Amino acid sequence: MLTRSGLGAVITALILTTLGLWWNYEELVIAAIGVALVVLMAIVVARRPLRATVERRVRTIRVPRGDPVRVAYRIRTDTSHRSGRATLIDRCDGQDVEIEIDPVAAGDISEVLSTLPTRRRGVFELGPLDIAKIDPFHLAAGRWRQAEDHAALATVHPKVYEMVGPQGSSRVVENESIVRRAAADPMSGFVSMREYVAGDDPRMIHWPTTARTGTLMVREHVEVRRPEFTIVVDAVSTVASEEDFEEMVDVAATLAVHALRAGLDVVVRTTNREHAGRPTPLDSEADVLDLLTPIRQAGDEPLAVGALFAQGFDHTSVLLVTGPDGPSTRLAASDQMVTIRVGDGARSGAGVAVAAQDAPDFVNRWRSWS
Repeated sequence: MLTRSGLGAVITALILTTLGLWWNYEELVIAAIGVALVVLMAIVVARRPLRATVERRVRTIRVPRGDPVRVAYRIRTDTSHRSGRATLIDRCDGQDVEIEIDPVAAGDISEVLSTLPTRRRGVFELGPLDIAKIDPFHLAAGRWRQAEDHAALATVHPKVYEMVGPQGSSRVVENESIVRRAAADPMSGFVSMREYVAGDDPRMIHWPTTARTGTLMVREHVEVRRPEFTIVVDAVSTVASEEDFEEMVDVAATLAVHALRAGLDVVVRTTNREHAGRPTPLDSEADVLDLLTPIRQAGDEPLAVGALFAQGFDHTSVLLVTGPDGPSTRLAASDQMVTIRVGDGARSGAGVAVAAQDAPDFVNRWRSWS
């Protein structure tokens, strides 16, 4: 392919040829032939494949959204000739990156480090890798696709922001984890005896003590339950744009990871039927990131928030992360759920505890709100 300079050279050759024939001036024709030969040579040089093999090695397979994927390109010359200067063109999630490579001596190996940008979550196949060359006179450029032995993958997971610790509703759950609750479960821990009160479970009556004191006495049991901290991502497409949804997932990941670090049981759910999460607590931070990485917005037949809690709200604190136009649905027991709006133009309203423009703004507002 001709560059602008190459196209100008061709036009010049045509003009010289025309004038030389018109004026019967053969020196102009010879000059035109010379220019044409230079352009032809430039095309041949530019289209000649690079005398080297390029291999891509991904140095960071998992990265947070917004952080670059670090890549190393290994250029090896197997021929007896020095390779020329060229430009590598690599891709990640539809974004092209150009990497300049210098000539490599015959039989030598060179390595070039570069980065590929990330803008959204997902598992992306890098490439395909193209090689572009231009002749020394910048008259022609050639480009061809590098044959790759295997595809390189990069996982872009939600970005987790630093927080001092779970606050607000999370703090309530953290405090509840050390509260001793009365229980009628015979398998709970025994604490003491007390007099029978109307409404007590008759199974709790301790008959030997009752016979000895002449008063109905019941065994009092308590339980110390590990609370659940449930985060729900409102994945309905009408509540947020694609960019705002990415910020919403970052907020959900931040809350879930820091709740895990505080020693809480964390459940992550979404209103996308295909990726609704699981009703049981997640075991690690990696589980949180892996669950949230593939989630996309649901356009058709999303789940209602209430459908995620068909078994009730026993010992759980619910945070609904929604977009600036959310929530898509609400719980009947609104006092058991805290709503967070995230996105451009998000505003506070009835039942909305925090409204933030993006994930960093949320972290700042969450701390001040708590």
